[in-house]
Amino acid sequence: MLTELEADPYPAYARLRKENPVLWLPDVRQWLVTRWRDVHTVLTDRDRFTTDQPESPMVDVCGGKPLLFREGESHRDLRTAIGDDFRSVDAIVRPIATRIAADLVPFGRAELSADYFEPVGVAAFAALLGVESGVWAEWGNVLVAVANNFGRDRTLNATAAAVLAHDAPIVRRLRELSDDSVISHLLGPDGSRPDSDVLPVLKHLALSALEPGWLAGWTLLALWSTPDQFTQVRNDPASAGSAVAEALRWSSPVGVLGRRTTRAVTLAGQDIPAEAMIAAAVASANRDEEVFPEPDRFDIHRDAPEHLGFGAGVHHCPAPPFVLSVARTALDVLLERMPSVRPTPAWRPVPHGWKLRPPGPLDAVWDVVTSRG
Repeated sequence: MLTELEADPYPAYARLRKENPVLWLPDVRQWLVTRWRDVHTVLTDRDRFTTDQPESPMVDVCGGKPLLFREGESHRDLRTAIGDDFRSVDAIVRPIATRIAADLVPFGRAELSADYFEPVGVAAFAALLGVESGVWAEWGNVLVAVANNFGRDRTLNATAAAVLAHDAPIVRRLRELSDDSVISHLLGPDGSRPDSDVLPVLKHLALSALEPGWLAGWTLLALWSTPDQFTQVRNDPASAGSAVAEALRWSSPVGVLGRRTTRAVTLAGQDIPAEAMIAAAVASANRDEEVFPEPDRFDIHRDAPEHLGFGAGVHHCPAPPFVLSVARTALDVLLERMPSVRPTPAWRPVPHGWKLRPPGPLDAVWDVVTSRG
């Protein structure tokens, strides 16, 4: 089952929603939940399902609980501290995207996931937090490996923890300067929040820095597969926002959210014991036939009901405006600077993963216009 999910989870999800909507996955010791209504229940019912996952390797790697794993006052306090930091960010993103695109234009070709979309997202997130983008990218990629380490390779997790251990200078510098960055807000108005509270949250945020670039990549991949919609977005930049929103439903970069049962529960007729780990497949929920007509079709004109691309409940993603702005602006700048951008003749989509599912390489070419002097 895991091999099938890693290669392309959507056919398996469609089958499971009909035949076995709550399935035990022994290889990862989790219950996979696939229907929209059940996934929504898992994400919003705080009495029966918690984000607290003390056995998660992320706790050890990050040196404490990330924001995602916190409940109660600790969660509310940190969410409040950064609640307004991810809202109006286009002024940050556009200059970054323009600079990175300008560096690529003369070459006439690039692998846009690694060379453009991910660097734009990481650099924008780093600017928002007040850290160096090189360190941020390294941390993010290490955490992706940990999140996908289903075999619990202790060597990999130990290596990741060592990479993320070089954190003290960042917080120390911001304690001294006290700027207006997200990290300064995490430190508190008087800088009194301890490193033990700030550092695990900061480290885990590095994983989130990659996701806006993945969403932008998924949007371009989907548009390449629907030439008429690609033409519309290229001719009408205002429609890029609709394309990004539909891409988030159609292929959520974060495909699964984890929860733990606080008591024995019954879900879709399946009895699940207390203290069991749940893999709530938001990617499956977002293609549930009972909620979305023709769910496998990418359609920027879709009048979609509530999808779960940003989660739901009190633990929904704290940064939807940022994620959407990065993806939308990166796509807009790309089409503005490289209007003829297209996949190389040999390119074929090769996304991989089910818990985290980046779009894979996007090998592109475009026409380079040379000026005549």
